[in-house]
Amino acid sequence: MKPHEIQFSLNLDALSAPQCRRIIEALIDESMAITQLSKTCKLTPASINKHLEILKKSGLVKVRAVDGDQVAQIQKSKFKPTLDWFLNLSN
Repeated sequence: MKPHEIQFSLNLDALSAPQCRRIIEALIDESMAITQLSKTCKLTPASINKHLEILKKSGLVKVRAVDGDQVAQIQKSKFKPTLDWFLNLSN
């Protein structure tokens, strides 16, 4: 498979869980600390961590340490193969 096909598959797998989609939606406009993400998404910290692992493995989210907090950030460029495929359907 080509790299963009692999990313497409990883994206669909990661986004199959509604909790992952909720996390992505929360991160669209800004990066967020894990504790805030838990409150925003109304998910337990354990659930946030579990689903962030799925999103990190797909490359859709990065988590980094900032001032002692773990901060999640969406990687919008990783959505491009999937977005392009769906947009191509409308042509």
